[in-house]
Amino acid sequence: MEQETLNVLIPVIGGVLALIGGFVTWYLNERSKRVYEEYKRKEEKYSKLIRSLRGFYVDSSSKELKTEFLNQLNLCWMYCPDEVIYKAYNFLFMVHTDQKHSDEEKEKAVGEFMLAIRKDLISKKPLRKTNFKPEDFKHLRAT
Repeated sequence: MEQETLNVLIPVIGGVLALIGGFVTWYLNERSKRVYEEYKRKEEKYSKLIRSLRGFYVDSSSKELKTEFLNQLNLCWMYCPDEVIYKAYNFLFMVHTDQKHSDEEKEKAVGEFMLAIRKDLISKKPLRKTNFKPEDFKHLRAT
């Protein structure tokens, strides 16, 4: 009787293990696809944000590009980690026309902003939490 039970259980256990293995493989594959798709979306949005940075340079000072940058920055609230948004606001503070900052300070601010974007893309981590409060959002407009 033990041999018969063992002969029946071995295929059942093998089937259950194959089913569990298939489910784990499917889950990991779907997760990998989701991470990749999120990465591509972030990369596209960051590309638009970076292209619109040109509006803040003296030789191209374009109100349309500045407005596009601000629009893209507002969208960052949906997918960017806090550090990227903090660095973007710091950059905007440095280039604000009411403020007098040296070119070195402005270059440092844009460099820190770009580095925060780079770190976010390299990490490939989904956005899970934030320390922002409603009053941290800034509704800005181009001048």
